Amino acid sequence: MENNTELSRDAKYMLAALIEIYRGMRAYLPEFDPDMERQLLRDVFSTAISFARFDESRQTLSDEIYKNVNEGSTVRQQEELAKTQTPDVLNAKMVAAAHLIKLLEGNKLKFS
Repeated sequence: MENNTELSRDAKYMLAALIEIYRGMRAYLPEFDPDMERQLLRDVFSTAISFARFDESRQTLSDEIYKNVNEGSTVRQQEELAKTQTPDVLNAKMVAAAHLIKLLEGNKLKFS
């Protein structure tokens, strides 16, 4: 591990890394600013609810929001959860992360 204690505040990178994780891929994860990480993950989970197809998936996402608010969440925890979550939950989170990137870009990106 490097001696560099600077925390990453690159929201777009974190969201892109989450997309890769939800696709089942590995992503390089720097140490993210904990406040930014917690807020962005909460945004991903809450946005993902509208993209989930099944009630069980929406309940899983709701549980993740609750855990995030009360205990916190990290991208590294998402890496572990991605191994056990349903395709619907993972797809909803992936679409939500892409949607948030688009919002950060000021809707300049066009997804087809």
